[in-house]
Amino acid sequence: MTDSHPNPNQWWFHRRMMAYASLLGLYVILGQIIIGSISADIVPLAQTLAWVFSANLLYYYCGNAVEAVKGKS
Repeated sequence: MTDSHPNPNQWWFHRRMMAYASLLGLYVILGQIIIGSISADIVPLAQTLAWVFSANLLYYYCGNAVEAVKGKS
């Protein structure tokens, strides 16, 4: 997929920023769980956001794995 992007470095930079933002979001949710500042009404939203952030991280790391395998062949 990076072959079709005019600037692969920019593409990877944006993917890294997405992964860092997802990590930050997961850490914020975890911190609020540990502190106990999440009310019962917000728990479904926090769970949904945790799944979305996790999916973003899986997308980034799986993309890295695919690029690494493609580079070896």
